[in-house]
Amino acid sequence: MNLGPPITPATPDHGIRVHSRGDRYVVIDDLLPRADFEAAADDIERIRLKPVLSTIDPVYDGFAYRGGEEKQPLGDTAPDAPRWQHAVKERVADHLDLLDAAGKGNHVSLTLSAWGYPAGSRLSCHNDAGADRIGAYVYFVHRTWNADWGGGLALFDEASRADAPDGTALLHCAKHPALILPRPNRLVVFRAHTMHAVQRVDATAGDRMRRTWTGFITTKDAP
Repeated sequence: MNLGPPITPATPDHGIRVHSRGDRYVVIDDLLPRADFEAAADDIERIRLKPVLSTIDPVYDGFAYRGGEEKQPLGDTAPDAPRWQHAVKERVADHLDLLDAAGKGNHVSLTLSAWGYPAGSRLSCHNDAGADRIGAYVYFVHRTWNADWGGGLALFDEASRADAPDGTALLHCAKHPALILPRPNRLVVFRAHTMHAVQRVDATAGDRMRRTWTGFITTKDAP
């Protein structure tokens, strides 16, 4: 599989590591060296995000902000593309088995969208099923965050049930949800048909946005 040119880190060893993992997700910390992360944070702050209503619960989720949408093959990244794109694609390629797509790298693509969640917004539970999706990723690119500000990614580490969109039914899931805090420079990759939600960003976040590059991982069966 051609993953494009390798990443040349700003430092010889910047300490990328797997923080935690489950049956259907993996959390990777310190995805980029500090200088490259700062560049990624600069880039997303320059994008003009547009307010969008939640497609899950437009009444109670509140407005989020979205921009920079495109789709790219996993193994085709321009040499001058931002370092975060190279890094995300390499980590997704490393975990295709988690997505039940081992050996299908040449048929995998990623969507790339910038998202901002301001104070008061959230995203209700959903499972990202359909449209050839095999998974999704979230890369946190705000410069600083506090656990008290909310915005965590709550993820149920089991295949979603038919009644999963019912919040009451989720109380009877076999596993407690994992709460993945929005630590800067953290990447989360998880399988489709996994219930997850963005917790409401607290008012104490002030004017700070929960900023991410987020996208779907898609594939079609080989011809």
